Amino acid sequence: MRCRHVAALAAAWAACACSTGRVAESYPDAPVVLISIDTLRADRLGLYGYSGADTPVIDALGNEGVVFERAYSHCPLTLPSHSSLLTGLLPPRHGVRDNIGFVLSEDVATLQERLGTAGWRTGAAVSSFVLRRQTGIARGFELFDDDIEAPFGTAALASVQRDGADAVNALSGWVKGRGGEPFMAFLHLYEPHMPYTPPPPHDRHPDPYDGEVAYADALVGRFLERLRALGAYEESLIVLTADHGEGLGDHGEEEHGLFVYRESVQVPLVVRLPGGARGGTRVSDPVGLADVAPTILDLLGQAPLDADGRSLRPALDGDALPPQPVYSETLYPRYHFGWSELYSAVDARHRYVRAPRPELYDLAEDPGETENLAAGRAATLQALDAWLEPLLGGPLPSPEDVDEDVRNWLQALGYVGMAGAAVDEAGGERERADPKDKLEVYREFRRGLDLRRAGDDAEALAAFQAVVREEPEMLDAWEMIGLSLGRLGRIEESLEALTEALRLAPDRAETHLTLARTYQRLGRRGLAREHAELAARNNPGEGNALLAELSLEEDDPERAAGYARRSLAADGESMFSHFVVGVAAQRAGRCPEALASFERAAELKRLRPNAVLRDLHANTADCLARLGREKEAEREFLAEIDAIPSSPKGRVGLAVLYFSQGRDREARLVLTGLIDATPEPTAATYWTVVQTFRVLGDGAAARQWAARARERFPADARFRPPS
Repeated sequence: MRCRHVAALAAAWAACACSTGRVAESYPDAPVVLISIDTLRADRLGLYGYSGADTPVIDALGNEGVVFERAYSHCPLTLPSHSSLLTGLLPPRHGVRDNIGFVLSEDVATLQERLGTAGWRTGAAVSSFVLRRQTGIARGFELFDDDIEAPFGTAALASVQRDGADAVNALSGWVKGRGGEPFMAFLHLYEPHMPYTPPPPHDRHPDPYDGEVAYADALVGRFLERLRALGAYEESLIVLTADHGEGLGDHGEEEHGLFVYRESVQVPLVVRLPGGARGGTRVSDPVGLADVAPTILDLLGQAPLDADGRSLRPALDGDALPPQPVYSETLYPRYHFGWSELYSAVDARHRYVRAPRPELYDLAEDPGETENLAAGRAATLQALDAWLEPLLGGPLPSPEDVDEDVRNWLQALGYVGMAGAAVDEAGGERERADPKDKLEVYREFRRGLDLRRAGDDAEALAAFQAVVREEPEMLDAWEMIGLSLGRLGRIEESLEALTEALRLAPDRAETHLTLARTYQRLGRRGLAREHAELAARNNPGEGNALLAELSLEEDDPERAAGYARRSLAADGESMFSHFVVGVAAQRAGRCPEALASFERAAELKRLRPNAVLRDLHANTADCLARLGREKEAEREFLAEIDAIPSSPKGRVGLAVLYFSQGRDREARLVLTGLIDATPEPTAATYWTVVQTFRVLGDGAAARQWAARARERFPADARFRPPS
């Protein structure tokens, strides 16, 4: 490490005087390590008094650092909470109000941007799709490792989160390459988010949530050991926290998002100063995650952000913080179910929850928040409500439409889709249900989602139908009914349910897209096009991509390319739209241009290993063959057949290539393999084989396969022998 790092470390030790005294004036050039453990309740750590904890690493870090006993998240959802952590702003200020449909604006300054400008190298590794770079959370990090496989279509859980060990390895490798440069390293671990499936030996815990916490603790230890091995641990400013907690059945919620009680928003916060200064100090004043970024910048001697949070330096020095409540919110019940949003203010003694039926708890006498004192302490309630009012930020913003894939991926993590707009169409607010009165409906809806993810569509359908009997205007439930009916083959009923969803939200792009695809499968292209056009108004990326697909089916490649270009103008990473542009160029004989588009589609496909894009390799091979690049063409045809064994275009193309090279036996095997590779070959499948043999001039093989086809399809006139 550089000399000034050593000097800073020496100053830190001198200032702490064996963990006593006051904080140094600043720690210039100190490395910054920010660790966020998703869904970690403070009261499940030994550091916070939990007798069942297996968290030696975090407990030891707390003994070397300053422990904030009452730290709170501003939102029990991952993306809004991390947005506050990295900007110092409350959700109404940074604008990210939910995990779905919001992006951190480029107008909002971040901690990592400020430090990058000041000379720190900035790197991050995250462990969940929720914090993917497209949310804006990556801005300012020169390394942002979010290498999480995002599958095409319905997601598997393992594909939208990753083992925290991968994030630890990625970030520690980056730190190793920094040498003596000051750096900020942000590590996000998704343990202990549901499902609670800790690996051995942590799976031995009686409570699997505790096992997940124990595994997260071990991962933190692994990362800190690598800092020690690099000689960076002692001089680092290390902050460990969580984005939110977990319900675990308290107040009836198993997971998080619906409520703003203690279990969902109280999080650990440990600040280990360079050299262990002030180690063992504990702070009982309430603080919030928005205070973290201002504190880090203050300790480094950097200019502050325009933030709602405040520097906690006085508390680090052992001084009392000026009294100030902490704000929390959840708009999850509003956006997802149409129920009332909730706001909370917690001060040194009370928690107030602003709800249709307000709640007030005396935390000194009732830390579990079980006895609502709202009726008897009107003055306290009114004072906290008055403090909340100016923070609420006016009318609620409506979430943006998101791609169907994004919704599927987030549903795989347990997040539901979005309900209608935040404000009624008439322009005014209506009375909304209190979420605490809707717990049974909420549980039944979540049960339906679990059943649907498990493939039990019949039981899922029954659950969603029970939900709409209680909540006839719950948009997401009607959409799930429509999708479940579709998977059960009850298409007309599916269309009726989706139409009901449209009645509730006429401009909802996702519903129009689902209807368009259903009509497409039924061959009702007019209705499919109508709904795709309506979808394109609010989701031009997916809507125009579907219009391009419909145009290709109608054998109009130029029109398809026009729609594809509109799609790409909205979403430059639309794999299918790049493919369509390539098809149009291929059909027009512009093979070099087509290959460029096909290669871009292939690059995007490689980011989605589970994606299936029929004919991509076959069309690429066709262009390569036309350009005389036969070896490459053969590889692409084989790749098509490997991905889709029953691909007619792949098998016919490769057969034609082999025949042109005199490899007749291989050609016949590839072509006739189409029959065996097709699970239920139709007359059209046989006709493809017969016609290809005829085109290739192999009349004997054509007659042989026509005879076989006659045995299976005696009424098909195409296979009758010539008279």
